[in-house]
Amino acid sequence: MQFKRLFAGVAAAATMLGGLAIGAATANAEDATADTITISGDVNGREFTAYLLGEYTNPVVSNDAVTSVDFNQSTAWKPSIATAAQTAAAVEPVTTIPDQYNGNELAWIASLSQTSDAARLRAFADALSKATMKPVPSTTVTGADGTAVISGLTPGYYLVTDGDGAPILVGTNIKVGDAVYTTLNGETLATAFAKPTQPTKPGKTVTGDTQGTVSLGDMLSYTITGVIPGNPSGETLTMKFKDVASKGLTLPSTKDGFNVMIGETVYDEYTLTQTIDANTKKTTTEFDLGDVKAFAGQTVTITYVATVNKDALDTVNNIAYVYDPYTNQYVEEGTPVENKLYSFDFTKQDADGNALAGAEFTISGDNIDDAFTANGGMTTVTSGTDGKVTFKGLAAGTYTVQETKVPNGFLQNVKPEFTVTIDKDGTVSFTQDAWHLVDLQTVTVKNVKSVTQLPLTGAAGITLLVVVALLLGGAGALIGVRSHGLKRQLNA
Repeated sequence: MQFKRLFAGVAAAATMLGGLAIGAATANAEDATADTITISGDVNGREFTAYLLGEYTNPVVSNDAVTSVDFNQSTAWKPSIATAAQTAAAVEPVTTIPDQYNGNELAWIASLSQTSDAARLRAFADALSKATMKPVPSTTVTGADGTAVISGLTPGYYLVTDGDGAPILVGTNIKVGDAVYTTLNGETLATAFAKPTQPTKPGKTVTGDTQGTVSLGDMLSYTITGVIPGNPSGETLTMKFKDVASKGLTLPSTKDGFNVMIGETVYDEYTLTQTIDANTKKTTTEFDLGDVKAFAGQTVTITYVATVNKDALDTVNNIAYVYDPYTNQYVEEGTPVENKLYSFDFTKQDADGNALAGAEFTISGDNIDDAFTANGGMTTVTSGTDGKVTFKGLAAGTYTVQETKVPNGFLQNVKPEFTVTIDKDGTVSFTQDAWHLVDLQTVTVKNVKSVTQLPLTGAAGITLLVVVALLLGGAGALIGVRSHGLKRQLNA
């Protein structure tokens, strides 16, 4: 029995837990064929077989587009297509198949909405995927390189089964004469998407760092991604994500600080739970998305901003986990996101190489700001009895160090200023100051009590020469004055 059907809703059925339904189009494609179905997505290593549900007949073309098509419903199924359709109709809220579809219930199935009738479509496909009798199957193909192509098909509407995933409803392209139509009513035909059968390991990225390094006070933007698996059973599909942040990171504590999206839509129907371990100071944040069976195959994206705080030592890191609803456990990401923090130090000495306490040094640079100090960063450090000066919690970059307070008993106007560069791997290099008081070999910085202790190089040497010249000039002037006075006395 044949029924003419304007396939406006066939594409709806196509998304069944995995694919685009029959659907699409309004235009001819030069290289398109009417005997293939291409499945993309999570296909590698999975086997796909197509079974005919109904064969296209009497397609109607208007304005270079197929506007309607009939099809012959296959009678080779047990349970029959009619029985499977009744199973779909029994899904809450229960409905009745209209009389006009009596004997060709496939036309009714094709009219259902993938959004509002997703559960019915899933019930229909599941019932037929378990059938004890089916039409002659297509050649089984194994997905590779991201696609699985089933060829040699009679043009029509198919149930594609996958031993590891959900059944897919999808139609081939429609051939009319020598022309092949690849869309029907705006929906693409002959293509389907296989959803993953298990949750993918979550991806994790970070921005706001400096070549993988951070400073105290830096604000880091984290992104977690994961794909919701397919749902062959059609039952509740609970999804959870978990983020474990190391000591040294301050995360938002309420939902206002997180952005959760499924596909391109903001998703707010989740429960946030956060705990901070009193001993390790690790922050564990769990996102319970609840039942997401309606979003099978879509990507979840979670973003938030964390601040590097005073507890950060040499690294801060995050590990993302995704919940597997079939095993009721979390699957860990392979590689955690890690950022490093560096430090540098030097020793303050007098001219004789003895440790010198009480010298004050100040650091400045691109990463040294109010956020740095607010999160425990020290911009001014005073040398202790061992002469040590250490600056911590720094990202890769170049910093300027100035001696801002000279210990009592030393030249107050001779204050070294120099730069320190830290590369992304933590290698530290010092530059020489104008007074040549920085020893690049021993990484020490000296203070002197008199100009005679200054090294005779660079600005220091020039200063010493100027001082000596001034002293000699003063002595010469004094001798001249005295000589002139003596001459006047003799002449008198």
